[in-house]
Amino acid sequence: MNLTDGVSGMPDLILRSRGGETMSLSSQRGRVALVAFIGKSACHTGPCLEIADQLFLELGASHFTSFGCIVDLMPGEELREYLPFVIPVSWSPRRLVTDFLKLPVSGFTLPKFAVIDRQGDLRHLLEGPPGYDLWRMVTDFRQIIEPIIAEPSEGTKEIQV
Repeated sequence: MNLTDGVSGMPDLILRSRGGETMSLSSQRGRVALVAFIGKSACHTGPCLEIADQLFLELGASHFTSFGCIVDLMPGEELREYLPFVIPVSWSPRRLVTDFLKLPVSGFTLPKFAVIDRQGDLRHLLEGPPGYDLWRMVTDFRQIIEPIIAEPSEGTKEIQV
């Protein structure tokens, strides 16, 4: 699955910030991204943002980025401020998220974590467990993300010895 701007029919995911600005996930090409899809007031919201935030802090911003995406705000409802997180927290409608992830709307559960590589390919879709150990999940996610960060980017060539 690749992030496109509609060229090949795959929808891009548009995230909306608290101030109303929009950002397309495809604008992050060239960096590995983790998107935490969460509910606005569920008990998993804070812990999932902590995981995404901690990964961003540990892996750095040069080749990795991390976002929180609240799914399904009600019409006219404002995205509240999520402090003290470093990562941006935005929102997107459920239909756009499920279309992006190629999942059915019915039975779509949260939380989910999407790991997207530099080329915009969805590499992993991870479920957040009901009970969690923050440091264990950060370690487990790092084991998934670090090899993707280590892959050569399109602009570099591997040298065969």
